[in-house]
Amino acid sequence: MTPNPIWITLDDFAPDARMAEFLGRAIPYGVILFARHLKSGQQVAELCQAIHGSTEGFSPLIALDQEGGRVSRLAALGYDLPGADSCAADSARAKAAGAEAGEILRGLGFDVDFAPVADLGPAHPGTGLERRLFGDDPRTVGSCCAAFLAGLKDAGIEGCLKHFPGLGGTRLDSHRALPFVEGGLADRQDHLAPYRELAGLVPYVMVGHAAYAFLDGRTPATLHPGTYELLSSLGFHGLSVTDDLSMGAVTALDDLSGLTLGSLSAGASLALWVSSQEATLRTLDFVASEAIWLARRAALAHCRMGSGTP
Repeated sequence: MTPNPIWITLDDFAPDARMAEFLGRAIPYGVILFARHLKSGQQVAELCQAIHGSTEGFSPLIALDQEGGRVSRLAALGYDLPGADSCAADSARAKAAGAEAGEILRGLGFDVDFAPVADLGPAHPGTGLERRLFGDDPRTVGSCCAAFLAGLKDAGIEGCLKHFPGLGGTRLDSHRALPFVEGGLADRQDHLAPYRELAGLVPYVMVGHAAYAFLDGRTPATLHPGTYELLSSLGFHGLSVTDDLSMGAVTALDDLSGLTLGSLSAGASLALWVSSQEATLRTLDFVASEAIWLARRAALAHCRMGSGTP
């Protein structure tokens, strides 16, 4: 069975017939869980087992935003894991942090960690990036991201670099509004360096919601073809995932179906939604026969099913 090109979430934390029916209809490539889904280790393990077994012939991949520190969904289960700022630009610490998170995630039944953050500092107050960055220097950020990814990989968890082409330098939180980034492409080379360095080592890259002057200055990167062309030119041949299409940076531009088709048409491999199950099914009904939707589904058929590896 070929999955749909979406990464979606669930309304509830307890597997039941309604959840099973929803996943059987949605057939998502992936499911993302949040702190509200995590009640106990046993409950999470049972939920992940149910998700993995929800579709015939394909096991959806299960992800968590587990960066550590400020963004630590596992804190809901009592874990206090270090964040990027506590690694003090030390790649050995970054690898240990990735390994510790990966071992816990793997033990619970997760497949993917939407981390590490490859954005360069300094983080301006109010952007939501405070305490989430490995540093200001591209070599430091690249080496720490590589180490964190290696720690995850050693534990059996795939990582995801974010937020391409870099939210460094933004002054707005994309959860609430669309940031604008000044400067030409030459001015962004330091921000692109970690992606160039790690392009062949990471299966997923998450594209962030910001408008860049070197693109057209108004279209979010998630919806601009130039973003995905640039990512490909850096040597990345994995799967690109949009940041959440229900974030304030993009919701005023179109409805969920329009944003989904727009991002897939621009070049995204997968559209990530944090929406209700009802909204997800409604959107799926709308986009199911669109040519770009069918093309992205066909592309996923060439991925190694169940591993997330292109």
